[in-house]
Amino acid sequence: MSKRTIDQVDETTNGTTTTNETTENNGTVEKKFKVSNIQEKLQSIKKELDVKPWAPEVSIQELITSLLDKNDRDAFFVADIGVIMKQWQKWKKHLPNVTPFYAVKCNPTVGILKVLEALGSSFDCASRTEIETVLNLGVDPTRIIYANPCKQISALKFARTNNVKLMTFDNVSELEKIEKFFPEAELVLRIAPDDSKALMRFGTKFGVHIDDCADLLEMAKEMNLKVVGVSFHVGSGCFDAVAYDSALTMVKKVFDMAKNLGMELKLVDVGGGFSGSNDEMFGKFTTVIREKTAELFDSSVRIIAEPGRYFAASSHTLAVTVISKRIVKLEDNRQHPRRTSNNMRQYNYYLADGVYGSFNNIQFDHAKPTPLLLKPTPKQPTPCTLFGPTCDSIDVIARDIQVPELKIGDWLYFAEMGAYTTASASSFNGFCPPPVYYYCSPVDEDQL
Repeated sequence: MSKRTIDQVDETTNGTTTTNETTENNGTVEKKFKVSNIQEKLQSIKKELDVKPWAPEVSIQELITSLLDKNDRDAFFVADIGVIMKQWQKWKKHLPNVTPFYAVKCNPTVGILKVLEALGSSFDCASRTEIETVLNLGVDPTRIIYANPCKQISALKFARTNNVKLMTFDNVSELEKIEKFFPEAELVLRIAPDDSKALMRFGTKFGVHIDDCADLLEMAKEMNLKVVGVSFHVGSGCFDAVAYDSALTMVKKVFDMAKNLGMELKLVDVGGGFSGSNDEMFGKFTTVIREKTAELFDSSVRIIAEPGRYFAASSHTLAVTVISKRIVKLEDNRQHPRRTSNNMRQYNYYLADGVYGSFNNIQFDHAKPTPLLLKPTPKQPTPCTLFGPTCDSIDVIARDIQVPELKIGDWLYFAEMGAYTTASASSFNGFCPPPVYYYCSPVDEDQL
């Protein structure tokens, strides 16, 4: 650090550190400068997004209630960027040597992307649009991995024009395409690990079998393409840490194959699959990753990951109102008059958001959203089905569940709605995705 830079840092700290002390504690000053830069970015983002503070004594129910009179929407998200910052702190604690490349597909809303960019995250993009979105945030191309093994030619050309070199591949056709349209690319071979311990498996679509890796590496070498590393994904919703252990062992075999071909690999991408709310499982996963990478790879090998739901899931809560209600006779499922006795009733409730909107995670992400009452009630739970607002009969949020009887205009809320919700929401039938209101719960930003 130059004398000029040191003096500038002294000015920002109100002269509490002398120049000599600063010179002797160069690392400390650089850290302070970095923290100050992060805080400045976060303050700018808070202003831009109109982020309001969320006091710890205010419950989510109270916060949602305070918003009901301030907008005329029938559904909306409350997004807590403080959750993202806390997840970042936890990541740096458990995986200090693993660079997170946030999976943009999980939730591409501007709030999440800007906060993660300010924190220093890199980004996993799967399309031209995602790459363009991230670049427009001012992210350097070296902080992007084009992690789609099967890329469109137009997107490949766009990546080359914008110098986004790091990208995955898993087949011969992709190598031929890259040789023709982006021969300077830095390639990461995606392998197919055992993903049987996951809710959503990717091995049937992506990843090359370990027995075919040597051939692909040899072809890449013959084409004068630069292979720099190996990636894998143990599957979304993985529930067994052994999956990472066996996958990393497989990666080491590919490193050895490459070495026998005179190729030096220098990057390992451990993919995603990290839970954002299960701390016990996250701890098990990260322990395996830390210990296994230290055992198998030289310290010069760069380790990266592609977390998505880890950062996004817990940051969003969805509030949604009951827009209609039907009373159904239990015996034959026919609509029944109001005079039906309570023990004969089942209710169909129609909510302002559904599976074509934020609840698409039911179809695409195996989610089972749990409805929570905004206001407590002494009423006993009764059987019901929750439908979305569209005119499609498959628009079912939850079938045959129990909640206290609701009336039109009542509000429910759903926690853990930040992952694979807004990203896939459509405006089918003219029902637009809900707006997002940003808040920030208390965070020690000096530890970022």
